[in-house]
Amino acid sequence: MKPVDLTLNRLEPVPTSWNSDMLKGMMISSELIQKRVGELADEIDRSMPDDKPVVVLSLLSGAFLFTADLVRHWRFSFELDFMGVSSYGKNVASGELSWTHPMQIDLKEKHVLVIDDILDTGQTLRKVTDKLHLSQPASLRTCVLLRKERQQPSEHSVDADFVGFFIPDQFVVGYGLDFALQFRQLPFIGVLDAHVTHTAND
Repeated sequence: MKPVDLTLNRLEPVPTSWNSDMLKGMMISSELIQKRVGELADEIDRSMPDDKPVVVLSLLSGAFLFTADLVRHWRFSFELDFMGVSSYGKNVASGELSWTHPMQIDLKEKHVLVIDDILDTGQTLRKVTDKLHLSQPASLRTCVLLRKERQQPSEHSVDADFVGFFIPDQFVVGYGLDFALQFRQLPFIGVLDAHVTHTAND
């Protein structure tokens, strides 16, 4: 099943109970997120090899809610581990990659599925997969909830094997994604207002 394309969709109002002057609107409702997560889980389940052990590797911190919802659909056997990686500071500009939490599992000769929240420039996922390939996994695939539309992809970028939604190039928060460590708890995907991003970049 193809990713849900939201690149041309209009924003909906933020639910009243979550209203904030920092949010421009809601891009993806919690109901649509859960529907798509279930579809992704089924797609991954059908395609996961069973000849070798499976490792599910979630990237902290943004993918923790997405990962939790995905894995609860699965009945196949797998090991679950986390790798901390950050490419953003306290503003909206992508910065240098830092490794904040090392994985604990040996990946050699195992099928590895990396789960991340969002694919923006693709450079973070490229560096992560390059690092993981050094552990000699049997296979390495990637899953992201969101993939931003980019007019000029970088030659160093990488795509994901499983994608939940195609979205326009806007700064999004919620469902694990944050702005300056805020908004991770939102059950929907919201768009940060332009005045917030301009202030952060000043």
